[in-house]
Amino acid sequence: MTLVLRFGSGDTARCRFAVSPLQETMSALLVLKAPHRQAWYLPWLRGIQDVVAGLDLGLLGVAVPVRGHGPDFLWPSPTGPLTTIEDDLAQVRAAAPDVVAAELAEHARRLDPRTVPPHLYRALTGDPVAARDRLVAHQREAWRALVAPLWDRVRGLLDADITTRARQLADGGLEGLFADLHRRARWENDALHLRGLRRGSLDLRGRGLVLVPTAFGWPNLGIGPTGATSAAPPSLVYPMLGAARLWAPAARPPAIARLLGAGRAAVLAETLVPGTTGGLARRVGLAPATVSHHLTVLRDAGLVTAERRGHEVLYRQTPLAAALYSGGV
Repeated sequence: MTLVLRFGSGDTARCRFAVSPLQETMSALLVLKAPHRQAWYLPWLRGIQDVVAGLDLGLLGVAVPVRGHGPDFLWPSPTGPLTTIEDDLAQVRAAAPDVVAAELAEHARRLDPRTVPPHLYRALTGDPVAARDRLVAHQREAWRALVAPLWDRVRGLLDADITTRARQLADGGLEGLFADLHRRARWENDALHLRGLRRGSLDLRGRGLVLVPTAFGWPNLGIGPTGATSAAPPSLVYPMLGAARLWAPAARPPAIARLLGAGRAAVLAETLVPGTTGGLARRVGLAPATVSHHLTVLRDAGLVTAERRGHEVLYRQTPLAAALYSGGV
């Protein structure tokens, strides 16, 4: 099966990148519900065992299918690369009651009522405003428990992916971008062909396309919303580059620690995954002021770069630092 996205006048210019804390949260929930995907996330699963044991998401667990299509309003298209969890949740909370009712009713028809606790089934098909608000509360709880503790590291990798993909788009247009975005995505005749999704075609109608890298969605490819009446641009969710870095401990060769000092070497090692001063301080267990000083020295030495992201500054290793770690200098 193949879904074909047809680009018309203006759609190419309206393609943009975004991140979504809520997308990561919902994808993390799917990892918990799909044992066949859990092998890729074992380090994360080991670290949240106690949290998961005490997590009761009730209605949200019923509303999120392991396979197939779920309610679109629970997966809003993010607004941009600086989207916060509150931005995402505000979109869910703003979903019209008639839309919520229709999508939850459609989802309920795909469920076997015998496998769902009666009180949750009634909540799913009852008052849409109450159901929507309850689902938003569960999404916030899931975010805090599952994703927020490692969001700085996830966010750094998502930003690094966007930087790389934006360069591909600038250098090779959409054809260059989609050449290696995902093995099931192919650009042909001014249209994007997505294998493994429902058969059909979707005209973007000048809305463009939002490209959303994901850590917890690996290795899948997803898209939504795709409803014919939706005014929002669809979001194409694809696995980010360098996902293995998320779980790998930062390498800290003894020679570099002797050269730079233990604290500065630790900060440099962590910038393999881009991060802010505060985020890096949490990762290495040092005071933000100390990390800020180390970053200034590392930047002056050409080992890290600083890029502004909204009101934040993101630090990442330079090729010189990477060569130093690999023994290339």
